Amino acid sequence: MNIQSYGPNITKQAVAKLEAAPQPHVQKGQFADVLKQYATDMNHDVKAAAQGAEKLAITGQGNMSETLLAMKQADLSFQLMLSARNKLMDAYREVIRMQV
Repeated sequence: MNIQSYGPNITKQAVAKLEAAPQPHVQKGQFADVLKQYATDMNHDVKAAAQGAEKLAITGQGNMSETLLAMKQADLSFQLMLSARNKLMDAYREVIRMQV
């Protein structure tokens, strides 16, 4: 089995999926709404990955590679949100330390 032949096809499919995905239309000044939407999307990714893993573990039905990809996507999404939270907290602490 030649694994390398799958690479270009998977890359093309991923790019097409990203381009076809609807982009959120948020007005300027709606930073809180963007954060809330991202948290909701991250939560959805985590739940979908957990459901896929549970289905695969209990019933044996499902695709192992899709489940692993969903789990990795959920992990990366969570790490990105955690990084954004940490940066926001650092910025808040910096503002608090400012002397007036």
